[in-house]
Amino acid sequence: MASGGVHDPARMEIRRLDLRRHDETDAWYRVLREAASAHRVAPVVVEREALLTSLRSNDGNPNCDRRAYGAWCGTRCVGAALLVLPRHDNTHLAEIGIAVPPHARRRGVGRAIFDRLRDAARQEGRTVLATEVDAAGIGPHTLTAAPGGRFALACGFSPKHTELRLVLDVPVPEERLRALEETAAKRATEYHVVGWTGLPPLDVLGPFAHLHTLMDADVPTGELSREPVVYDAERVLRGQERLVEQGYGLVTTLIRDQDDSPVGYTTMCVMGGDNQEVLQDNTFVLRSRRGRGLGMLSKLSNLRLLSEHHPHVRHVHTWTAEDNDAMRAVNQRLGFRPVETMYQLERALDRSA
Repeated sequence: MASGGVHDPARMEIRRLDLRRHDETDAWYRVLREAASAHRVAPVVVEREALLTSLRSNDGNPNCDRRAYGAWCGTRCVGAALLVLPRHDNTHLAEIGIAVPPHARRRGVGRAIFDRLRDAARQEGRTVLATEVDAAGIGPHTLTAAPGGRFALACGFSPKHTELRLVLDVPVPEERLRALEETAAKRATEYHVVGWTGLPPLDVLGPFAHLHTLMDADVPTGELSREPVVYDAERVLRGQERLVEQGYGLVTTLIRDQDDSPVGYTTMCVMGGDNQEVLQDNTFVLRSRRGRGLGMLSKLSNLRLLSEHHPHVRHVHTWTAEDNDAMRAVNQRLGFRPVETMYQLERALDRSA
């Protein structure tokens, strides 16, 4: 959540974004990108076409209703926002994001947008608002030091979960990769990897979906009110199809044991266009198979695939819970460096406040 602070309140209009108007979507996205990049370290911001494609295909999204709002003073956009309403799982939640660029802050824009999103969530019967704040630096002081953090707290949100965002420069030096691969191979002698780019092979969809379900139940979530999601093959395939439609490149490695049973996986999403950024998605290993270096094995294999199929990229971004010591150790050995703290916050939403 980027902070907000109206230009004249009587002149400001907050309305749903008209996705048919290129001038309006262009202005809205410029504001969102400017706000999301301010006061950040190595910021990563969703690409324009990826975001607009997602919004324009909202009716076909089986999992959530995603709505865009803008704050306008005449023809000038001064704030951008997203409201995400899960359709089937965690339907008590409404996820919001508010973006106000620095020059428009502390003038009531953010608060006016928040009131509009809160009212829309209440009309949909939601009882909890959720948001995220990306704060530069590491440590508990970063929430109140970030403009978005102070704004979220002033709106009644409380932090429920914290993750570190780490960045890896790629390609990783060959000497480091080889040394890590040799160590991983010695520890994981009973396992092998299968990798692919793009959509998953149909013959792995069932077990791949099961691993997603186990991952969602296992991932640290602190005090968040969300419940784990159950995945099936159709849900996983449709979700990845939507990512491809939005311009993302998918890079995945699956770990199999001697019986060829899947025991873990990792996936990266390569941002589209000329972007040089990569988003590390899930990395998961069955609890019964941990302690064998399989997380490292999968990530090393995926970095090889990334280098082969997307040689233009320069950075991989990952988010790791502060208390996930095992994954933090893997990331550190690979060369990831911490740059920001990501806070997930919630506040109760009753009928009248």
